[in-house]
Formats: sequence, structure tokens, C-alpha cells
Amino acid sequence: MSDHEDFTDPQQHKRRKKKHEIRLAQESEDLSKVLSEPHGRRLVWRILEQTKLLAPDMFTGNSTTFYNLGKRDIGLWLYTEIMASDPKAFIDMMNDQLKETLDG
Repeated sequence: MSDHEDFTDPQQHKRRKKKHEIRLAQESEDLSKVLSEPHGRRLVWRILEQTKLLAPDMFTGNSTTFYNLGKRDIGLWLYTEIMASDPKAFIDMMNDQLKETLDG
């Protein structure tokens, strides 16, 4: 096989697609594993907090808005990944934080 891929070759396309599907499944499984542990949920929640995912107002009236929206975009991506991987984990994270707030 040469160093160059033939994007018109159906067999190569099929192999690339299968590799991509395997990678996506592995990423989903990895995230699910992280979210299955309290320390993993705490870490992911901290990341989501930094992205201001749930912040009500991101607009500042100046260029800081673009920075805030960029951070929020990462949070939305992570939220989407969580929901695709293990939707219950997001609820578990919220419950963990509520319990910590009430206990703390």
C-alpha cells in the first residue's frame, strides 16, 4: 500500500469509517468511566464551571463577550459529550454538587 490514501476506494473508505466509529465508541466509554466515579464527576463539574456553561449572562458589551462565548462553547461541547455518553451522569453531578452545598 502506498503512503497516499485513495479517497475514491470504497474499501479504504470503509476501513476509515470503522476506525472512526471505534474511536468514537472508545471516547464515549472513557468519559462514561470518568463520570462513574465521584472524583471524576467533581473534576468534570469544575471544568464545566470554568466554562460558565450555566451562567445566565455572558455579554459584557465589549470584546470580553467573545472570550466568554468561546469558553462557553467548550462547555457546550463537553455537555453534549456527557449527554451522548451517559445522560444520568449530568444529573449525578448536579446532585453531588447540591449535596456538597447543603453539607458544606
